Amino acid sequence: MTPHPASASLPIGWCLAPPLVLGLAALATLLGDGNMAGFVTLNQWSSALPGGFWASVTDTASVLSAGAVLALCLNVAPRAVFAAVLSWPAGIIMVRGLKYLLDEPRPQDVLATDSLQQIGVTLSGHSFPSGHTATAFTLIAAWILTTPACRRALPAILLLLAGALVGLSRIAVGAHWPGDVLAGAAVGWLCGTIGAGLASRWPLWRSRRALLALVAAGIVVCLARVFVVTGYPQAQLWSTALGLAGLVALGRALQRLPAARP
Repeated sequence: MTPHPASASLPIGWCLAPPLVLGLAALATLLGDGNMAGFVTLNQWSSALPGGFWASVTDTASVLSAGAVLALCLNVAPRAVFAAVLSWPAGIIMVRGLKYLLDEPRPQDVLATDSLQQIGVTLSGHSFPSGHTATAFTLIAAWILTTPACRRALPAILLLLAGALVGLSRIAVGAHWPGDVLAGAAVGWLCGTIGAGLASRWPLWRSRRALLALVAAGIVVCLARVFVVTGYPQAQLWSTALGLAGLVALGRALQRLPAARP
């Protein structure tokens, strides 16, 4: 008998392999000499591209922008959206817990201002792990683990490249070390796995009431994304566009709600 989609087991390889590889890479970077050298090399290399590009990429993984991205996906991948939302408590505990427990200095705390490219706000302390990267990989894990089509070669590669670009942007704007980024990716994938497991156990995306609550929350988030000033002024137009696009997508989701199963 074919398992019900809501209770189908998650792909174990996709659950375990990415965070294991990323975690080992983060450990090797932190224990070796690659953290400082890798940051300097990547930060200098990234300066060849416009600062507005890196600001827009990095702001896409901020909390409000990520919420707008989820709003855009609600119509086409509701299960993945619920998985990402259900992963949020684990993300707060793991990412914030590690940040405040370790309180590692950021590149801006250690390196001279004229020796690095800095874009956007000046940050200090709480460097490990990268929260933006964790957010990006949480969303990517949620999509891949809940949507078989995303596990095909091309979609999976594109999603992973998007996550890598967000991680690289955190180095490009001068906010994080490579080890922070790799650890953030590993933690984010674990959180996405937790969210996917919860979404498999509780198929809330089939509930009209749950969808309505998510749409309502999404409207609040997207409105905040439109009106709240981002910490990256060069990305303000992009973040505002994300919020507006999310509102349009949520309007379409509302039109489809009557067809949802109660």
